[in-house]
Amino acid sequence: MHLALLGFMGVMMVYAMRSSLSFSIVCMVNSTVNGTLIWPKSVQGSVLSAFFWGYTFSQIISGYLASLYGAKLVLGASMLFASLLTLISPFAALKSVYLFLGIRALLGFFQGSTFPAFHTLWSVWAPPLERSLLTGINYAGGQLGNVLVMPLSGFLCKYGFAGGWPSIYYILGFGGLMWCFLWFYFASDTPSRNRRITGEERKYIEESLKETLIKNSSQKYLIKSVMKISSTKFKFKIPWHEICTSVPVWATIIGHFAGDWGSYMMVTSLPLFMNDVFGFDLFSLGFLSAIPYIAYFASINIGGIVCDKLRSAEILSTIATRRLAMCLGLGCQAIFLILSGYCGCNQETLVVVFLTLSIGMSGLQYAGFVVNYLDIAPNFAGTLLGIGNTLSCLAGSLCPLLVGWLTPNGTKEEWQLVFWITGAILIIGTLIFSIFAKGNIQQWLEKFQLITIDKNR
Repeated sequence: MHLALLGFMGVMMVYAMRSSLSFSIVCMVNSTVNGTLIWPKSVQGSVLSAFFWGYTFSQIISGYLASLYGAKLVLGASMLFASLLTLISPFAALKSVYLFLGIRALLGFFQGSTFPAFHTLWSVWAPPLERSLLTGINYAGGQLGNVLVMPLSGFLCKYGFAGGWPSIYYILGFGGLMWCFLWFYFASDTPSRNRRITGEERKYIEESLKETLIKNSSQKYLIKSVMKISSTKFKFKIPWHEICTSVPVWATIIGHFAGDWGSYMMVTSLPLFMNDVFGFDLFSLGFLSAIPYIAYFASINIGGIVCDKLRSAEILSTIATRRLAMCLGLGCQAIFLILSGYCGCNQETLVVVFLTLSIGMSGLQYAGFVVNYLDIAPNFAGTLLGIGNTLSCLAGSLCPLLVGWLTPNGTKEEWQLVFWITGAILIIGTLIFSIFAKGNIQQWLEKFQLITIDKNR
């Protein structure tokens, strides 16, 4: 559990660094609050999407590197560089928009390792019947990061040091450096290398992983991989052909793309929507933008607990649980998001309620496609998530550009079209996942072998 909490804090910092621009850009370029930068809507869209230009290229390789060298090193080094880039972001923005674009792209590159590396870590740390809970706690930190950074940014924009908005980046950068110290001191790649868990806990983790593979495979080397991974490093021969031709893998990736489209749409555009259509002031905008992510944070953790209980009590099968999470999560997100676009300009309370329900319910997706990579291919969970994240980065890159293109005037009608497009993507992705995804370890995993490497060489 201590590893999940440490991961929780790390993902919180990652999301705070990533999402800070979505709010700070309002006071960086908005003349009504003495913004210092003159960036038109099209440039703002490019700036918001630049993060995902770099994020795309580190996904697959980071999962592989985490398997080869350990997730501890990959995650720690990535956060270190991301923190340093965040610290120099104000200088870059004031110097040149192109330099700032480059900094944001590099930030995305280093943060791209977060989820593939954590998935690699959980493949040897998380007992199968606790995967939804542990990964839910770990990744829920992202939503707390969103919750904290929005009101914090609203306050710092007006009262912060170094001219207001630059202080946002300085505080987050130093926060990331502090997390790096904690991570390198407390984290470990495997249970056997961790001195802070008991022998009983270590045995429970390793035996539960071994038992799952016994139920799913007759191949001894798969069992061996779990029993010996704590003391031996493995070079994986990745079965690219089987991965690329696996229907369940692609169903999970498509569900992943749909979920990320909805998430990226809201995290990059929610403050702009509330500012364009409802004209909230900075303080109100900061706090009201955070409310939906409080619900998101709660649903990730509650959803993980409920889904694990449904599986352990054998009320629902693994795949039925994943389908339920996706249908409730993304289906409700689509419905309430579309409804929020039809709220009148004087219905501020109603739009906050709809957005809270939309974003809050979408947190259930973490018990859906996110954990499904561990269900179908635990040995390659990090690599598969990296592939899914790589393709889903297209969503992160396109969403801000699409919003900038479709909302030149920021009218309610323009935002309605944006929300209808997003709703359609969410529903289609959910249907494909529900029809074609699987919940068991795939048989093609038995066609590859593990090449043992002497760790003392």
